[in-house]
Amino acid sequence: MSFKWYAILMGFGTGLAWIGWIIILNITNPDEAGFLGLVFFFVTLFLALVGTLSMLGLLYRIGIRKRTDMVMREVRVAFRHSILLSFIAILALWFSSQEWLRWYTVVGFLMLVVAVEYVFLVFIDAERR
Repeated sequence: MSFKWYAILMGFGTGLAWIGWIIILNITNPDEAGFLGLVFFFVTLFLALVGTLSMLGLLYRIGIRKRTDMVMREVRVAFRHSILLSFIAILALWFSSQEWLRWYTVVGFLMLVVAVEYVFLVFIDAERR
């Protein structure tokens, strides 16, 4: 897949995810929705955040920093970072809804994400070079 088609499809999918999240936000009542309503809320928000952060990461990496020599590598890194940041955001929202969000849980989330990124940098990305 070319970079152009990736950007088009990612933008389209991100737009659909945001529309789905807004529809769920407007239609469902959190008190009556139950478990399935919360799952739809968090999944659509996660997908929308992944798409948005991935596109913003690509814009930063390719547009501002001018890293155009290995575009697909930049796509992989931006996508991985968007998944990790979206995971932190969704976990923080869920912990906040359960009233479990404290400073040490946020530090734990960040340590987990740093460890995962370290594993990717050391073991997985090193093999591709």
